[in-house]
Amino acid sequence: MLLMGEQLGCVNEVLTIVSILSVPSVFFQPKDRAEESDASREKFFVPKSDHLTLLNVYQLWKANQYWGDWCNEHFLHAKGLRKEREVRSQLLDILKTLKFHLPHVGLTGML
Repeated sequence: MLLMGEQLGCVNEVLTIVSILSVPSVFFQPKDRAEESDASREKFFVPKSDHLTLLNVYQLWKANQYWGDWCNEHFLHAKGLRKEREVRSQLLDILKTLKFHLPHVGLTGML
């Protein structure tokens, strides 16, 4: 995936998707708030693409400064997203070592 992402110019997005797939589901559903959590999950939903849905989750979390309270409000596991960010950083280091072409990718920006 990462090789194709580099070739197609979407390595940032693929890096995020690969990373988020490596952690347990970032969504949670309290038994007493099932309808509310389902409605919240729909806000992230990208029709016909679970992968783009997960990318959307990450991008919105990033847009909200990786805020844990934002995760709680949207029924997302902050711990899982933090782990995803850690995996992403590790993969990014590997890609840099392999001299991948990484436009607009950085440890601080982490698209």
